[in-house]
Amino acid sequence: MFSKTKNFFAGLLLTLPLVAATPAHAQARGVGVVGVDAAIQQTTAYQAAVAQIQSTYAAQIQQAQTRAQALQAELLPLQQAAQAAQQANPNAQTPPAAVTTFTQRRQAAEQELATLNRPVTLAQQYVREQIAIHFNDSLEAAMTASNVDLVLEPNAVAALAPNTAANITPAVTTQLNTRVPSVQAIPPAGWNPGDTLRAAQAASQATTAQPEGR
Repeated sequence: MFSKTKNFFAGLLLTLPLVAATPAHAQARGVGVVGVDAAIQQTTAYQAAVAQIQSTYAAQIQQAQTRAQALQAELLPLQQAAQAAQQANPNAQTPPAAVTTFTQRRQAAEQELATLNRPVTLAQQYVREQIAIHFNDSLEAAMTASNVDLVLEPNAVAALAPNTAANITPAVTTQLNTRVPSVQAIPPAGWNPGDTLRAAQAASQATTAQPEGR
């Protein structure tokens, strides 16, 4: 019954497939809507881990925020100069020097901030993956509890009434809380995004490939 949900979770960025309304879906018991990111981020494990990350990396976070403010102050006059140059010569065949300068400096600033934020970003991804590997099972349980057999992602829905029972995101969060009461906040040395997902997938495939006992 739930075979299609196994394809919902395909990587670090989880998405639910857009399911079009067809006659085949007319017999669906119920249609639910799930926000994958919201379901994960509302879990007790995620929120506790994020609090720990903010505490552990407080110095790095402060450094990145301070540097971001300095870069913003530096980029503002460059942006203004670029805008003035464009307005002075809107039909220029090549970008004015001021535009090129601003673009290059902005890209360098973005790379610098990404480097400063990398420890925090990496930890957040690590936390997310530890919870996400339980998403499929949690979704299936929430679908059963909510009497739903067709699930859509929020951006596939034209309108959704507030507090509607069709939104089963809280139900998925509840199931995740049961399965993942806590996670590690700090990734081990050498951990890279996707490692936890790949390890879980490999373990699942190994289990599936084992011959049945005679």
